Amino acid sequence: MLKRIVIGSFFVSIAYFLVYFFVPALKNAVYSGGFWAILHALMGVILIVGIFGIILYVLYYLFSDPHKK
Repeated sequence: MLKRIVIGSFFVSIAYFLVYFFVPALKNAVYSGGFWAILHALMGVILIVGIFGIILYVLYYLFSDPHKK
C-alpha cells in the first residue's frame, strides 16, 4: 500500500512538472506565491527524492549478490 502511494506521488509530480512547463498560467500562479509556490516546492522534493530512490534501487540491483540470502 505504501509502495503504491510513493510511486503514485512520484508520477503525479512528473505530471505536475509537465503541466508546469507547458501551461503559462500555472507558472504565473507559482510566481505569485502562496499555495501554488508551496505545492511547487513539495512536488520538487517528491521528484528529487523519487529520482534519488530510483538511482539507489538501480545501484542495489547492479551490485547486490542475487544468491545471497
